[in-house]
Amino acid sequence: MTLILAIAALLAALPLAFGLALLRRGGSPGGSLAAAALIEAVRGVPLVTQLLFASFVLPLLLGGGVSKFGMALAALTLHTACLLAEVLRGALQAIPPGQMMAARALGMRPAVAYWTVIWPQARRIAAPAALGVFVGAVKDTSLVSIIGVFDVLGAAKAVVAGTDWRPYHVEVYLAVALLYFGASLALSRVARRMEGPAAS
Repeated sequence: MTLILAIAALLAALPLAFGLALLRRGGSPGGSLAAAALIEAVRGVPLVTQLLFASFVLPLLLGGGVSKFGMALAALTLHTACLLAEVLRGALQAIPPGQMMAARALGMRPAVAYWTVIWPQARRIAAPAALGVFVGAVKDTSLVSIIGVFDVLGAAKAVVAGTDWRPYHVEVYLAVALLYFGASLALSRVARRMEGPAAS
């Protein structure tokens, strides 16, 4: 459950973050203001509050029918996307504007210019800060237990609650720590690949 939540939230957050970054940086004034308001609102509210809101308030507004897993995934995705959007926006701002103008002068459409000229450079600039967001997203999955989603930390608590396993609580929580460490290490390798030269 922990790995599914983390991977799904990261995969869903990437395109959303890219869209928010582009909208905030170069969209219409109304779109830029809306993106900025959403990003600042999500960043300014603790993730625990967002999870509780998604779990208990949204089902009332939507009339129910949404699982707790779906609500937790939505909250994690939105939270990660807004944090990542600011990282990407800063990376995009670091690219000299003349590069986009040069690409357009060569006849490239804006989408092609972003994908082939701007994005490879922004990806390398954003990689170190994006790693922090990715690792934070993995660790944030431990908070979903407060709304009843049975993740690895909830499983560890349930195991330790048993009298047979109570003497081994150090080993149980050490295994959980190693799982999070392994996931964070794998993400750091992905970030190093992002910092490498773009494929031609």
